[in-house]
Amino acid sequence: MQHGEQVKLVNHVYPTAVTVAAVTALTVANAIDTAGYTHLRVLLQIGDAAVALSAAPKLQDCATSGGTYADITSAALSAAPAATADGYLYAIDIDLTRGDVARYIKMLATKGTDATTGTGASVIGILSRPSSGAHSGLASPAGLQELVSV
Repeated sequence: MQHGEQVKLVNHVYPTAVTVAAVTALTVANAIDTAGYTHLRVLLQIGDAAVALSAAPKLQDCATSGGTYADITSAALSAAPAATADGYLYAIDIDLTRGDVARYIKMLATKGTDATTGTGASVIGILSRPSSGAHSGLASPAGLQELVSV
């Protein structure tokens, strides 16, 4: 986080060993609402990776939270994480000021062909924008349960 920048964290996908179940897409109920922010970094962490993902994870957008999502051009990892990707951390950055990205964003990831094993994943969106004043120091506006500042 840079000085003079407001940041909000969005817990987009909760970590679980069966997040990406066999031959299914990553199930994401909540979208990242980017309204009022100028930058988004989406972090994907893989854990308990029993089987490789079948395609490179990517971001999709939509004008409404419950609408039909479409791929964001160039917002995909270069390759699908392998079955050995336990603990790996990936990021996709989006400049929200470029004008061609819709307000709501979700990650899409699909697991490989194993019919019984899941691959764990967690996804966090980090929204930011320039700040005109001092930070409040409060946890809630930053998307946190608790904030400790030293």
